[in-house]
Amino acid sequence: MTTQNTKSKPECVDRLERNQELFRHEELERYADVLLWAVERSRGRPLKTSETVLIEYDGLARTLAEVLYARILERGLVPVQHQRASPTMEQNYLVWANNKRLNMVAPGDWERQGGVNGLIRILAPETLTHLEKITPEIQTRRDAARDPLREMLYFRELSGQVGRTVAVYPTLALAEATGVSLSEYAARVRKACMLGSDDPVRDWKRFATEQAPVLEWLNAMPIQGLHIQSGRVDLRLRLGERRVWLGMTGRNMPSYEIYTSPDCRFTEGVFQADQVVYVGGVPVEGVRLAFQQGRVISVKARQGAERLRRFLALDEGAWRIGEFSLTSRTHSRIAGYMANTLFDENIGGTEGNCHIALGSCHPDAFAGNPADFVHALRRELGFNESTQHWDLVNTEQRQVTAILTDGSRRVIYEDGDFTA
Repeated sequence: MTTQNTKSKPECVDRLERNQELFRHEELERYADVLLWAVERSRGRPLKTSETVLIEYDGLARTLAEVLYARILERGLVPVQHQRASPTMEQNYLVWANNKRLNMVAPGDWERQGGVNGLIRILAPETLTHLEKITPEIQTRRDAARDPLREMLYFRELSGQVGRTVAVYPTLALAEATGVSLSEYAARVRKACMLGSDDPVRDWKRFATEQAPVLEWLNAMPIQGLHIQSGRVDLRLRLGERRVWLGMTGRNMPSYEIYTSPDCRFTEGVFQADQVVYVGGVPVEGVRLAFQQGRVISVKARQGAERLRRFLALDEGAWRIGEFSLTSRTHSRIAGYMANTLFDENIGGTEGNCHIALGSCHPDAFAGNPADFVHALRRELGFNESTQHWDLVNTEQRQVTAILTDGSRRVIYEDGDFTA
């Protein structure tokens, strides 16, 4: 008689095996190809033989990381892999944190990120709330310690030394937060990243070509300010001097948005998000911000307002806008909420979306030599500086009007699309 082994598998093994079944092998290869193309687009030039590409990935994304590793080798490149800390590891690190641990960058991070030619991060969260008990003060101090590392990466990228991109691999935590099955969530990722195509890189190049005239149109327009109006938004921004509109840079995959960094000193009015955002492990829903003289003066929300206030209170720049973005419904393949900012800030749906980000600006929105973008010039031009960056998305029907330098007004976005 055969005795059946009924011992259950470890939960982590079970989760990984379920994730391995989400995509066919050829779809994973296409995803890898898209990510390598995105790195090259971010860098502004192709990767050359024997150049290095760092893969930073969460454990549940191992299947994609392994295919990407092989693809890098097939290209004649050198892969470097680094698995990120698990939620339990990250939580324990912060629970036991002292001043030295909070203020340090782990040995090896400078060498890895400062020496590679490509950087691909694959996010696959096992949980979205593991940091909910960690105070904002602890999380912000940890992030502030890594700010010089982020600054170094920006300048290496803008000078063409490194290209980088960020992507998401489906997990049960993301699917449950979205209210769909894991297989349905994977189908949404497949559609958003064009993995069902026989050649998604070709299709992404085609999209970049289609988006380019809108960017040229916006950048040629002498815009002084913007007025955003919807059912729950009445916001006025000043674009600021030496700004550029950006799109499909390769830094995020997928990416359908067109964005810039406005002058953070002149925001006025009200903005309300209609998509949930996770702030330090806590869901914040229906957040409504009121601005006066560039600064948030009121934070309200159906859920999580106090959590957001506590984070903002730790950094003066977090009270001001670092980014404004618009996404066209005719461009985006993302229909609705996906519980991850990378996707949610690119929602197309029926009305497109606009989003603002409280906190740090995008240095690439500076229209000038990156070497000139020193802190004094940032302050002079109103580019916001902060260790935080919270993206808040609104998907209502809206109208965006540009106020031009001669005082005239022109509608640049309505009915979910640009008017170019």
